[in-house]
Amino acid sequence: MKRWARVSLKILGGLLLGVVTLAAAWAAFNNRLVDDAPRPVPEALRVPAPTLPPERNAVFALLGLAEAGDDPHAAGLRRWAAMDAGAITSLPASPRKWPASETRQPASKAWGCDTQTTDCVAVWMQEADALRALTAAHADIGRRCEAVAQTGMAIDEPMITPSAELNTAGQLYIRRATLLPWQTTVNCLRWLHLRSALAGQSGDRAAMLTLVKQADALTGAMLDGTNTLIGVNVAGAMARRHWRVVTDLAAAYPAAAPELRAMLRPMSARAADTSRWIRTEANFGREAVREYACMDLGADASAMSADSPFHCEPRFWAMPNATQHLLDKYWLQAEAKSGGGALNMLDWEPDPSADWALGFPWRNSIGGTLVAVAAPGFPIYVRKQASLMLLNEAARLALAAGDVEPARRAVWLSQQPMDARLRERLAIDGEHVVARLWAPVSSQDTLRYRIPSGATSAATVTGSNPDPSPTKS
Repeated sequence: MKRWARVSLKILGGLLLGVVTLAAAWAAFNNRLVDDAPRPVPEALRVPAPTLPPERNAVFALLGLAEAGDDPHAAGLRRWAAMDAGAITSLPASPRKWPASETRQPASKAWGCDTQTTDCVAVWMQEADALRALTAAHADIGRRCEAVAQTGMAIDEPMITPSAELNTAGQLYIRRATLLPWQTTVNCLRWLHLRSALAGQSGDRAAMLTLVKQADALTGAMLDGTNTLIGVNVAGAMARRHWRVVTDLAAAYPAAAPELRAMLRPMSARAADTSRWIRTEANFGREAVREYACMDLGADASAMSADSPFHCEPRFWAMPNATQHLLDKYWLQAEAKSGGGALNMLDWEPDPSADWALGFPWRNSIGGTLVAVAAPGFPIYVRKQASLMLLNEAARLALAAGDVEPARRAVWLSQQPMDARLRERLAIDGEHVVARLWAPVSSQDTLRYRIPSGATSAATVTGSNPDPSPTKS
């Protein structure tokens, strides 16, 4: 054999040996035999026990709004029990239907109007007759919504109970924990808003204010009572919708501005608290890691039938404990910063790769990579919550600015007591208070709230119908 061939074989053999040695070394640090020992859940990440008795928890009535039977609360309790037990793993068609918003009919399009960014009050006025027919056709579920959304209602979003043993796919936590039909709650708020606008258009200010008050009660209960990340985000979207509708109604009916202004209160400490969804998301991640460790890579849990047998034994290359401890590390960092609310977490940027040697997680490579992919996505939810605090200020300031002379509004705004991080993102632009967001809403980086004109003089008007026609903007 020629000398160059022998040299080539030696080099190739050395490379193969190096690859085999590297693979063996990697395998030695990446298998369930060398996984971390289990640890108890850190106290700071434990999900608090529910404090609201089920009979007073309006979340169950919202859960049962579209169900059969005369009592939405009882229907919701039954559905929740089935979900918690794993007997329901997908949302079946409900007996009662809300109006559809995907058709091209003007009334349906108006029903689906995005109140976060659009003056839907004006849109609803234009389609008032068609919308009255639409609401009459769905009066059954609408009445149930109005019966539930009452002043004093309270919500404490429940948590699915993890299964101690996994015997069927229907018991998987990752399937059961995302089943609360929040769209029903969003539609209930939409119903109240639309009906309030129609009442105002017909000149019934008392009915308009009653329906807005119900919408405010529903929004406040959601802001204060949701606990999961998805629930908190739904509540935030509802609040953005509600505040915009209230300011648009005040602009359309200045005589009602004082009452509407009184309804919009500062966000509670509970609503601004990020720790509630940090804890529940850490809990969700804990169960997800446990269950995904039992599945083949690429398996789709949602595609499995509920009664499919499921035996949970971690795959050889899975290290669920080490992965969970890594997740806990970043959630504990977030929890430590959450004491001051979302504004104090705006600089939170988890970067697991910063702890890697040579840019790669040598030990627990699979779990470390999954954490590295997931962790940077969570700060957006902090920015959403901070933006919600900003919009609460903007909406309340817009209603208050109606009592200030236009020429003095910019100076007046600069003198309002608020966190400096909020003030620097608020401005007066003509007849609007403008907020620059940390997180876009419906692809928009700024949102505008109209200042009601003539609110000071209109405040002295009394009666059930002081201004039957909306003002022109």
